[in-house]
Amino acid sequence: MKIKLLFFLLYSSLLYAQTLPLLFKGNKEISSRELYAALSLYKPYIYEFYKDEPAVDPKTVPIISQTLISYYKTKGFHHATATYFKNKKAITILIHENAPVRIAEITTLSNLNIKTKLPFKQNDIFDAEKFIQSKKDIKLFYANNHYCNAGLDAKAWVDIERNYAYLIYQITPNETCYFGKVTINKSQSIDADIIKSLLYINEKEPFSLQAITKSYQNIYAYDGISKALIDTKTDANNSVDTTVTITENEKPIRFQVGLGASSNEGAMASLGVKHRNLFGNLKTLSLNTRVTQIKQTVKINYDMPLLNRNTFGAETGLENEVFEGFKENRVFGSIYIQQRFTPTSMKESLFFDNVYTYASDDKVLFPEGALFVLSPKFEWNYDTRDKILDPSKGYFIGSEVMGSAMSEISDATYYKVKLSGGYILPLYSSILATKVIFGSMHLYQGDIPTSYRFFAGGMNSNRAYGYRKLGPMDDSSNPIGFDSLIETKIEERFPIYGAIKGVVFNDNTFIGNDSMPGFDKGYYSAGVGLRYATPIGPLAIDFGFDIADPTAQYAFHFHIGESF
Repeated sequence: MKIKLLFFLLYSSLLYAQTLPLLFKGNKEISSRELYAALSLYKPYIYEFYKDEPAVDPKTVPIISQTLISYYKTKGFHHATATYFKNKKAITILIHENAPVRIAEITTLSNLNIKTKLPFKQNDIFDAEKFIQSKKDIKLFYANNHYCNAGLDAKAWVDIERNYAYLIYQITPNETCYFGKVTINKSQSIDADIIKSLLYINEKEPFSLQAITKSYQNIYAYDGISKALIDTKTDANNSVDTTVTITENEKPIRFQVGLGASSNEGAMASLGVKHRNLFGNLKTLSLNTRVTQIKQTVKINYDMPLLNRNTFGAETGLENEVFEGFKENRVFGSIYIQQRFTPTSMKESLFFDNVYTYASDDKVLFPEGALFVLSPKFEWNYDTRDKILDPSKGYFIGSEVMGSAMSEISDATYYKVKLSGGYILPLYSSILATKVIFGSMHLYQGDIPTSYRFFAGGMNSNRAYGYRKLGPMDDSSNPIGFDSLIETKIEERFPIYGAIKGVVFNDNTFIGNDSMPGFDKGYYSAGVGLRYATPIGPLAIDFGFDIADPTAQYAFHFHIGESF
């Protein structure tokens, strides 16, 4: 907007002039924070007490008033006025919003149902910015439904005398488009076949921008690639030719250092090094160490991409972990094949675990000694969440099945199953999130490490209890674990102020010493929490209490990211 740009340039040239705090009065439909943003000013949040309040030079106030009037027009308030007065302490803009322009009628002429792409309904206040965005969303919607040349004629008639707006969206889809020839520009050390296998673009398949987006996501999942460009060109026959160019990372070796803390594991430090393109074709080799107050791990990983979105990998490491009542020292490793067809992924592996249990408080419940278990393992996941650390919509399903047969090289016959699923539903101004976890294991013969049992309690479990502190205890008040569980979690996440959000939740747990948990006794909890948005995910603090005895059983938790 020209007026806004002029104001910004003028304001920038007067940075060192005398300034006064800027205040707003009379605005109701549009918040003061939004008005500051329209003027390229930042209003500190209440917790940012160390930052100065927005201030301007008095000479710029006439331009400020005109900018605000223009901004109000884009938001549907064509009769808004802005006057000002000043004293020695502040400049105050007095705003009269007056009656807004409301939508009287919306007409759609479309082969596809575009109602979910319209930001308006009848009698809403007309917003020019939302109208412009809706045109982009509709074009994108048609492109994701195989129409690369859809024509859109969208108009808004505004009657400022009667304060009505009439909207019409007319879409001409034209012919369905298909992907044509796929060209891979050769990379220095990555074969074209490897790059092509990362794409969700196949010749003669229906065109979709979503396929291009998924291709970008899959390409950037590999650290050896620093830049990717997917160019498209549509010919007269509605065939979309694609050219893919990637740029390899010039510095393939990366060092990682991390510090953190959580209520589950206490203080955390990590250190790692990774070669992101070892001998070409995106093969990686990494060495990582992670140390917390209860677990110390050193691990080596190797991954090699194969064709058709498959990956071969291997992993080995050392780990020491402190449980309530015993400690474990283990040497572990696995070889695996993984398939990734976003949003689906599968992983088949052969896992070995050599575990030594020591420092036991109860040698009957927590037997000391060494055990070796060789377990085939299968994992399947389906995840449509928009983000992992701070999701706002989508759902996920996960499964993990492993087991072993007792032999000369394995000390147990057992199985262990874990299933989980969740749904993230955006509401008007909040988010409703639900999750269910089912776990079951059974030992038929031999012995398995105590840590193979299920434990509950903690920030990712029932939040009325500390980490792994829910359920039966031994004589020394050490949790002994159980063979099966079902957990349900439901929470509502809602905005409070700026980057701060609130949470109310209910966690329920059922446990058992058979393959299925018992429902005669449940652990029911409720609680509240706060979230503060950060670049790496929300900083979360939760307080949960047992509904049956809230004053005796409760716990605090803190971590980075939503628990699901």
